[in-house]
Amino acid sequence: YQFLNGKCNSSSRNNETTANNSSHTIMIFPRVRRFLPVIISGYIFNTALYFLLHILLPYTGINTTATSEFCKSKSDESTVDDECTRVDLFAFQIVSFVNLFYLGVLGFHTFFVSRRAFTALPQKPLGRILGNVQSPNSANGKNGVMLPEADYVNIGIIIFQGWDFIASIFFDEHCTAVMMTHHFLAFICGLFSLEYGLVPFYATYFGGVSEFSSIFLCVADLFRYFPPSSFQTSSPSVVNFLSSLELGAQGMFVLTFFNFRILGWIYLSS
Repeated sequence: YQFLNGKCNSSSRNNETTANNSSHTIMIFPRVRRFLPVIISGYIFNTALYFLLHILLPYTGINTTATSEFCKSKSDESTVDDECTRVDLFAFQIVSFVNLFYLGVLGFHTFFVSRRAFTALPQKPLGRILGNVQSPNSANGKNGVMLPEADYVNIGIIIFQGWDFIASIFFDEHCTAVMMTHHFLAFICGLFSLEYGLVPFYATYFGGVSEFSSIFLCVADLFRYFPPSSFQTSSPSVVNFLSSLELGAQGMFVLTFFNFRILGWIYLSS
């Protein structure tokens, strides 16, 4: 009887262990799973916006014929296709701009306007690194997160970098080893920062504020692909305005890059 009882107990313990292992297997990235509807919606939004622009741009009258550097003949890479239009590249830049605008403005506002990156977190290494780590008593996600803006930044990173990684496969201009590695690593950093609530202070700056300069870079790149002089317009003032906009975007990129990605990066990393 004791042998059978022990066998039953052993079997019961094995069943409990199997059940526990199964529950752990199912609950991979449990915190990210709570944000999964938002993340999926972000992927759908980016994809829908891209195809909507791809369909509507030809009817706007905007000349989407890119410069010779980005408009090679499909049959002969050494020749320029005069009839080539790059609606795909134009739409891609607009989608990138929308995502970078969200990240850059959110990070800038959190750091320099509301300053919640400083007031919501203890300004010590423990607060800056573990400020959003939830305690065992806050499993419902309502407590323990001091800086939810860091979560919003990380969600934006997961959406944009994940979508950009897949989309860049279809664009020779963006499908380079450096850029694809950048997208992959940024995606991984955003994923684990969101899951474990790590480095909320630094995630807000490096994933948000630093992207503020990328807003202007995205505009400058758009004009690099499609120069203001190539836009079909009967008004010279429009061309002059677009040329001024291009110059302004280039200047703002240099200024914000130097301040946020060099000076600020060195200061906050030290």
